[in-house]
Amino acid sequence: MAGNTTFPPAPPTLSGDIESINRFLKDPLWVLRALRTISEQMFISNKILTSQQWTESGSVAYEQTEGIYADNPPQPVSPGGEYPLTTTGTGPASMANTVKWGEDSLIEDESISRQKYDVVTRKFTKLANSHVQKVDSVALSAVASAVTQNTAAIASWAGTGTTPYILRDLMRAFGNILNLRQGYMPDTVLVDIPTFANVVSDDKLAALLPREVPGVGDAPTTAGWDSPYMRRIGGFTFVTSPNLPVNGNAWLLDSKVFGAFVDERVPGPGYVASGDQGADGVQVKTMREDRTDGWRIRCRRLTVPIILEPAAAWKITGVNA
Repeated sequence: MAGNTTFPPAPPTLSGDIESINRFLKDPLWVLRALRTISEQMFISNKILTSQQWTESGSVAYEQTEGIYADNPPQPVSPGGEYPLTTTGTGPASMANTVKWGEDSLIEDESISRQKYDVVTRKFTKLANSHVQKVDSVALSAVASAVTQNTAAIASWAGTGTTPYILRDLMRAFGNILNLRQGYMPDTVLVDIPTFANVVSDDKLAALLPREVPGVGDAPTTAGWDSPYMRRIGGFTFVTSPNLPVNGNAWLLDSKVFGAFVDERVPGPGYVASGDQGADGVQVKTMREDRTDGWRIRCRRLTVPIILEPAAAWKITGVNA
């Protein structure tokens, strides 16, 4: 495999197949790309907690719900008079510590010889799935517990004998958030998979969708069909995940300010990450195990999710009653 080989690399041929796979495993950057190719469409929490922060110490101090206004309003100032002073308070201080999530997997030379590239692909898929499930579960649990502002849905979005008011429920929550006057602009809806299925198949919304393919990108009700886990309807990006801790709720939020991942930079020989520690924070290392005639591949992420602006989100209950 030459250095300019397109990624992902093609399965090795019967001629020199073991050597080709070994070359691949000796290049941790290619291994990282393989994991990211598998996982980049599955991570959902980084669509909700879009900010990325870094720490060198493993801890981070942050402020929640910091107001956008000074503590006192402007006052009339007479000619030649002094301007009044005001304080600009900060939000409540919080502290969080990163956690190292990681695991190894072994690939025996016999498995490579007998199963060719397929055994490597399966190993990568399982490592990626495990990291997605764990990191998403932790982050989405933090999201669900941080949001306390809520209203009940007018009717179930499932449409079982009732008329679902999906956009009306969302716009009411949208108005409630805007009325806080903190500069929030909600853009994302987080729902469980059954609710997501109800939304994208709702006949009232479907009637608003364009019938002609060229109109899909410009229609006000739809754009950016990015993945099986995301749809854009009515100006909001709907995001779903099987890793939500509870079902039956919808969260409308401003993903630009709501929260962040804080990843820790821990240098170590042999670890690689694309860009600045990786777009999804995942680091990879490959190690030759000569004592057992095999390879050990490692995947890790040192991170903690934090909620910076819980008031930038609103929970709608009873959407799948």
